[in-house]
Amino acid sequence: MLRVRPRRLRQVTVVIATIVTVFLVASGLTLSGTTASGGQLLASDGWALVGVGLLLGAVALTPLRIRADADAHGIRVRNLVSDFDLPWSAVRSVRYQHGTPWASLLLHTDEVVTVLAVQISDGNRAVEAIRGLRSLHAAATQPADPS
Repeated sequence: MLRVRPRRLRQVTVVIATIVTVFLVASGLTLSGTTASGGQLLASDGWALVGVGLLLGAVALTPLRIRADADAHGIRVRNLVSDFDLPWSAVRSVRYQHGTPWASLLLHTDEVVTVLAVQISDGNRAVEAIRGLRSLHAAATQPADPS
């Protein structure tokens, strides 16, 4: 089984989620005083900001769900908001086009499924992943030897 996850995107995701959460939680916990128009800031205002910070931090972690799992039978692609479970017989080719940030699957129906788990920003890891996916695809789709 081949499991692929985007390495650099995962690192950036964790850093951004941490910064957003820490900033908004700290702001909420230290929020006090009056507004520019003379209104009083209440403790509930600070707690609301803490809640927003935790919620936005959780949403910022959404890219951590991205992955692709492939074996001799097919590939399961989990992108940001969509999942695809495809047998290799439905896939015409595994491709990476120059200038695109991630790999894709061209299906026999002429549809294209992006594979966000294989991102060119991961360098050699992405190249190895594409080679591995192509190898699994070729092994699953080559005609049986009649001899």
